[in-house]
Amino acid sequence: MTPVSWLKKKRLDEGYFQIAQYHQLPSDVYLEVGFEDLSHFCYVFKKHFGKAPSHVAL
Repeated sequence: MTPVSWLKKKRLDEGYFQIAQYHQLPSDVYLEVGFEDLSHFCYVFKKHFGKAPSHVAL
């Protein structure tokens, strides 16, 4: 795994944790975990986990 892939995975895992455990909104989380664009965060999140960040807490 490349350093870039590792960092992206860590950021996504932290985003998932904050959304699932603390019931935070994706719009509040994406900047905290290091993404600059909400739409890119949602796209990469769905690609990695198979569901949109807005569907995690449901």
